[in-house]
Amino acid sequence: MHQLTEQVKVLQKAALVADGQVLILKRADDSKTRAGKWDLPGGNSEWPEMQRTQHGLHQDDITREIMEETGISLANSMFTQPIYFDTYFDAERQVYSLIVGWRVALSGTQKVRLSSEHTEFAWVSFAELGLYDFGFAGEPNGFIRQILVRSNT
Repeated sequence: MHQLTEQVKVLQKAALVADGQVLILKRADDSKTRAGKWDLPGGNSEWPEMQRTQHGLHQDDITREIMEETGISLANSMFTQPIYFDTYFDAERQVYSLIVGWRVALSGTQKVRLSSEHTEFAWVSFAELGLYDFGFAGEPNGFIRQILVRSNT
């Protein structure tokens, strides 16, 4: 299960920004949600395998997800202050989601190695983002749109 409990999940997404461009990924056609739509790197937090108390598990989760999905290695310290935070309740599935958005400034675009979760990637300018379909998450109040708007600084 890729969430904290059957009823609670923490979804983290990151806008990786380099030279005025942001990295977007196209979800595989067999994805459970937003299949074939564009996305930001990131994913759901999971409980640690070992019982432990540790500060910054959210940082471990987002750096792990980015590495798994893109092959880009980032330091946990790059995730210090979220730029977006929201909640969402899926009444049909009875799942409560916490959504956290990050902006990470990189020095130059990075080489990307996609996982099987995605079929394409693109480094695009903020002005070009309207050309890409992010599904419901890209609507004006959608979490991907809001993370991208707040990342365009």
